Amino acid sequence: MPRRRMFVPGIDACRSFDAGSGGMGKRSPAADGPIPSGHGRTRMKGWFSSGLAGRPWIIMTAFLSGISLVCFAASYGVALACEASRLAFRSGVRGVVMVGFAAAGLLAHTLFLSWRALTESAVPLSSPFDWYLLTAWLLAAGYLWLTLANPRTPVGLFLLPVVLALIGVAPFASDQPFLQSPAARAWARIHGSFNLAFSVCVALGAVAGLMWLIQAGRLARKQAPVRGFRMPSLERLATWTHRMLGIAAWTAVAGFVSGIVLNAVKLPESVPWSDPVVLRMGLVVGWLVAADAIVLTTRRRPAGDRIAAWLSVVSLIVLAGSLAWGLLGSSQHGRPAVVVEELAA
Repeated sequence: MPRRRMFVPGIDACRSFDAGSGGMGKRSPAADGPIPSGHGRTRMKGWFSSGLAGRPWIIMTAFLSGISLVCFAASYGVALACEASRLAFRSGVRGVVMVGFAAAGLLAHTLFLSWRALTESAVPLSSPFDWYLLTAWLLAAGYLWLTLANPRTPVGLFLLPVVLALIGVAPFASDQPFLQSPAARAWARIHGSFNLAFSVCVALGAVAGLMWLIQAGRLARKQAPVRGFRMPSLERLATWTHRMLGIAAWTAVAGFVSGIVLNAVKLPESVPWSDPVVLRMGLVVGWLVAADAIVLTTRRRPAGDRIAAWLSVVSLIVLAGSLAWGLLGSSQHGRPAVVVEELAA
């Protein structure tokens, strides 16, 4: 009697969508083939030999390998639509639906990244593709926490578009991990962590700054609050804006300095100072340090909070321009020496 194909709810729908989307919905590495060789396969062999190779493990593997970007992006999109509907009508169940879809998206997002880390043969989650998704994951987690803590504040209208933009850009970035020697891996983790931290802080500061500008403009015009659009106080938003901009500036400096150390450790595979990645990161770091210095010197002035809000918004635009430059331009950043020599030839 022929064996029947096992149907896993939700996975086949994502796969059929990915098949017709031209690869837009990237799935986990093992979605369409065997488990990759290397460290990930070694760990898998250990689990299979420990007696977990039965049907439950096969179902779990099929489920994890079938999760795609579309799965959690769609969940975040529904949550954003629920946030936007606050401006149109009131609903008693909207909050539960909104949080439920956001939590489901975050869970799928977490499982997707966990599966990539588990099956990656090189340094886990070290590719540009993973960097975009990790940044989106942190912002989505922050959105869920802020929504649960302040259910009447429509923070998702500002954070979720950034999350969806990062997920949308991720397929255009390389998903090949940075190949590094063991000596460079520690500095690579430090460098990547600082860059991830300052990017998240820039996004959060820009959201707080934009909310401050909207709230200040409404109060200046003496307009009544929009139904379902309750904002935090100006003092709270200003404090958040100042704090995020300051943290972003100095974590960006730490990321740049750790990148210089990493570059020295990776000799002779070091990236030249004229490389586009070095130039654009230097510009971002310089802008953030200058912006933080301006905020500190104008903090006690009447227009200090407004200046901080505008600088936070512009900082996100500068960071977005830097990322676009990185996607469109060529760089030796993260490439092994063999690849660099082939390109030079």
